[in-house]
Formats: sequence, C-alpha cells, structure tokens
Amino acid sequence: MKTLSQGDRHFFSLVSRAAFSNPFSPEREALDHEIVGSSLKLPADELEKQLVAIIDRTVSRYEDKGHIDFKKFASGDRDNIETAWLFRLYHRYQRAFDGYIRDQEIQGEEPAGLPFAGDLEAEFEQCGFDPSTRSKNIALFFQLRRAFYFIHQAIAGRSDSIVRLRMQLWRNIFTFSSEWYWQFLCEKLEDFSTLLLGETGTGKSLVAQAIGRSGYIPYDPGRHRFTESFTRSYQSINLSQYPTGLLESELFGHKKGAFTGAIQSHSGIFARCSEHGAVFIDEIGDIDITTQVKLLTVLQDRLFSPVGSYEKLRFKGRVIAATNQDIHELRAQKRFRNDLYYRLCSDIIELPALRQRIEENPGELTILVERLIQRLIGTSSARFNRMIEKKILECVPRGYSWPGNVRELEQCIRQICLTGGYRADPNPSHAHENTDFLSAVDAGNLSARDLMSGYCRLLYGRMRSFERVARATGLDRRTIKKYLGHD
Repeated sequence: MKTLSQGDRHFFSLVSRAAFSNPFSPEREALDHEIVGSSLKLPADELEKQLVAIIDRTVSRYEDKGHIDFKKFASGDRDNIETAWLFRLYHRYQRAFDGYIRDQEIQGEEPAGLPFAGDLEAEFEQCGFDPSTRSKNIALFFQLRRAFYFIHQAIAGRSDSIVRLRMQLWRNIFTFSSEWYWQFLCEKLEDFSTLLLGETGTGKSLVAQAIGRSGYIPYDPGRHRFTESFTRSYQSINLSQYPTGLLESELFGHKKGAFTGAIQSHSGIFARCSEHGAVFIDEIGDIDITTQVKLLTVLQDRLFSPVGSYEKLRFKGRVIAATNQDIHELRAQKRFRNDLYYRLCSDIIELPALRQRIEENPGELTILVERLIQRLIGTSSARFNRMIEKKILECVPRGYSWPGNVRELEQCIRQICLTGGYRADPNPSHAHENTDFLSAVDAGNLSARDLMSGYCRLLYGRMRSFERVARATGLDRRTIKKYLGHD
C-alpha cells in the first residue's frame, strides 16, 4: 500500500476540507490561503489560480502515466488524495461547464449534448471509477458549477448581509454538509421547501431562480448529456397576477369543458414541473384560505387533480415560495394557515433591504451600479459607471431609504440614462426622522418611553416587520405595536 508523506497528508487534508466547505464562506477563503501558503489577502482570481496550480503539482507527484490508482492507498490517505484529484478535475473543466451552461440557456428546454463528455468520462475511467460513480460525479460537477454560476450571477455585493445570503443559498442547495448531501440527499430534496421573505424589489425571484436552476440533474452516459435541461426544471408563477377563479387552473391545470371558456385542457405549473425541478410560487401571502388548503395537500401528499378531473397526478419537484408581507403577521391575523407555513419552512431565507446593505457597506452602491448597467446595456464602462453613480448621489437625498430596493435602483439608472436625473420617492423615506432621533439620543434629552419609541421606529423602518423588531429588541409584539402607535 502507498502512503502519503506527513506533509502531503496534511496538505491533502486541507484540500479535502476546502472541497467540502461553502465556497462563499470566510472559512473557505481562509483555507484557500492556507493551502497556497499566503499570509496576504489575494484577489479571488489570483487565489484560485495559485490554488489550482499547487494542487495540480502535488497530485501529479502520485500519478503514473497521467492517472492514479486510488486502491493502492490506505483508506484515510485514499479518501484525501481522491478528493484532491476530484477538486483538481472539477477546476480543470469549470470554464468548459460555464460555456455549456450558457449554451443550454440559449438552446432552452431540450437538453444539450455535453461537448467534452468523452474527455471527462475518460479521466474518470483511467482512475478506476465504475460507470455509476463516474456518472454521479459528472452530474455533481455540473450541479456545483451551476450553483456557483447562478448564485454569483443573481447576487452582487460585499455587505455582511449579502455575504451571509450567498452562503445560505449554497447551504440551501447542498445542505450544511456537502458530505451528507453527496452520500444521502442529492436526489432526495423534493420534500425540503424554501420560504423567501423580503421587501418588494429585493430580488426574491432572482434568488428563487438560482435555487431552482441548481438542482441535481442525473447524467445520461449513453447520450452524453444530462437527463433534462435546467431551463425546464425551473417553473415560476406569481399568484397576485391571477384572480381567484383562474388561480386553481394555473396551479393545478384543468380539463377541457371544466368551466365556461375551458375550450381545451391546460397543464398547471405542478404538472409542468419535471422530476428534478422546482416550482417558485411568488406572493404566496396573497392567496385565499381555500387555495392554501389545496396547496397544503400537494405538499403533504404530493398529489393533485386538475380542475374538472378526478385523476390524481404526482408532483415530484421542490417548492420555493416567497412573499413581501410579514408572514408572522398574516399567521397572527389568521390569513395564512400555520400548517401551510410549517410545510414551507424547511429553510427560511430573508433577503436584506438595499438601505441595510448600503448602511453595512457604502461601497455596495458602486458594485450594484456596475452590475445593473452591465445587465441593462450588455457592457460596462468604468467611466460611465462613475457618471451614473455621481448622478444618483446628486439626485437622491442622503439617507434615502430606497423603498423599492434594487428594483428601484435599476429604474433610477434607467431614468438617469433617459432624462439625466431621478426623482426619489418622497413618501417612504424616514431618514430625517432617524436623524432627528439620533441627534436627540446624542443630546441626552429623551425619556425612556421616547427612547424606546424612537428606537422601535428606526428598526421598523428597516425591517418592516413587528416580529423581527420584537426579536431584535427582546420585547413582545404587542409592546412593539404600542411603541409604534399601533395599539
């Protein structure tokens, strides 16, 4: 049996820890720096370049004619060097996977052939991977790259709340333990629902799409492609767009003749969702109790019937739901069923408001302006970005609350491009109230009640939720309402 030197054993152990850690986490960044032996904080691209190079050099020392026989290593060493080899192989093909992702987006719902399938399969075969493990690894490589690609594409920024959000999304897709996911859960997450909370315009639909397009999709070695396209695996519906009479049809479908005007059969969103897909139900807080009961049945039994039919169809996908309302207030008012909430809350992800992100990191505005301009016009110019940001700072009052969040910022950029200016929404901004309150605190002339009222108003202006303010202050919800004048 081959054994690793003590130094290489430590090295491969670090690589194994890095491979199974969250790529958006500070822990992963620290591990990467430790692996490359740098005490300086390197830019992400340079860090990745050095990381891949040093892993490649170290793994290569154990190769014979370009491949490794892992069976010749003792079990502990074998696991670590195999993980390092997989890590290196993944990075060798990640740019090719990026191109394949873009090609699949263009091709649409028909699965595209994987152009480098033969080379990738040969790499696994030469190192003794059996066909089943080979296919599973290729499927996992594709999922890892899609998840990183879509999370990075959906969420820009360096504020603390955005760093946490990216980490939480990765955990939502691969669970808190990548090893658990790989061994037990990669094809078993359909019963794990996600609830997205956040104000309007914070990007809930982009986050849902990142999750929904990043699910595990098996690899078909016979056809050198994956069993379905990720563009088909994600389906979405905004419930606020449909009147109650049509909502059930959009969710569950209907049979021809089921009601007046049903001149042909229609597949609802649950029927259109594929086996490895996800359904995004936006504005779930807007639906009536009757529809909530029917949704609950789908989540519990995984069965539904089209309107006008007794046929039972099976839903095999994952559910992602979102609302910009205070879900806890809806539950307290009996407008949202507790049993449905508990079916949706396997993971609850709260998206931060833009004002919170800017408070945490003023440079967040610069990053978002660059990303939004790139999205709007398809290119980016540092000079143009600076001119747009300068106009925003001239037009928007200091401390502006950005009530429309990132969506409002996007419209702000459009308006500046067309008119040379932007008229900020004058009503929701409470910046002057916050300034007055903080000045009064600094002067030390507030009573205890005024201090609590002002503090609760400041928090509520940011959080827009009695429940969240209560958690932040350690007070009960009724006391928060009293201080806010909502008795």
